[in-house]
Amino acid sequence: MRSAVTVASPVAVMLPRYVEVETSRRCNRTCQWCPNAENDARRTQQVMEWGLFRRVVDELGAAGFDGVLAFHNYNEPLLNPRILDEIGYVRAVAAAAKPAIYSNGDMLDKALFDRLIAAGVAYLRVTRYPHEAQTPASYEAITSWLRQKGLTQAADWRFEPVRQGLAGLAELPTCRVEVISPQIIEAYNHRGGSVTSLPLLARQRTEPCLMTATSAVIDYLGRLKMCCCVYPEAPAHAGYVIGSLAEPEASLLDLWGSEQMNAYRQAHARAEWSLSPACGSCTQPLPETRR
Repeated sequence: MRSAVTVASPVAVMLPRYVEVETSRRCNRTCQWCPNAENDARRTQQVMEWGLFRRVVDELGAAGFDGVLAFHNYNEPLLNPRILDEIGYVRAVAAAAKPAIYSNGDMLDKALFDRLIAAGVAYLRVTRYPHEAQTPASYEAITSWLRQKGLTQAADWRFEPVRQGLAGLAELPTCRVEVISPQIIEAYNHRGGSVTSLPLLARQRTEPCLMTATSAVIDYLGRLKMCCCVYPEAPAHAGYVIGSLAEPEASLLDLWGSEQMNAYRQAHARAEWSLSPACGSCTQPLPETRR
């Protein structure tokens, strides 16, 4: 259940049900459908300062956060040498939270898979990105990767279509696993205009978006962003940073309930984009965007 919290803003807001904490900086890929291909911000590694990470998790734990806590945004979390320690800290301090890993799968093998499950990951999604955006999704891309990584027998896999394309799915006792072969052109969007090199989905959005009411996103520097699509290094997105949790007295819940975030929430709930023009053509179809 999402609890209401009273923060610095006079408006009581609900805790997010999904929190992304980009605890490391680097991604090993530069996919055309990601702003990392047009910016070098994620090409070197930098791990979030441990004290900052602990403050974020401590605050979520104290608030009773019981939603998904993912260790990614525009990074590859399995390049983070501290990732297992971070999962362990979440399990110890915010026990109701559900740790999640979203990965491209390049660094994953059977040994790391087992360690992630043992550490307490509740959700593991591996997206097997193709080299070319036009490559169709295929079950063979999934099964060949499972064979290569020694994971064919790691679970009882079932194969079926999903929103992003095709997937191999498994329900372990403590973790849901999805291995996805995506259909890029049909399913991906241009991240509020920060991806310019591909004809990804872009049209006038007329439906409300609830992302700002449900999902908090913190990057590796501790910046709370309006939503997961925001790429602060893109000039058009720089204004969508709400504040920095790296400031000694900063509070996640204070920023989450700030006037700026509340203004976005109220506007987005009525499909009004004047405060955030990048949202006007965003086709992000995640459940958090819908009523």
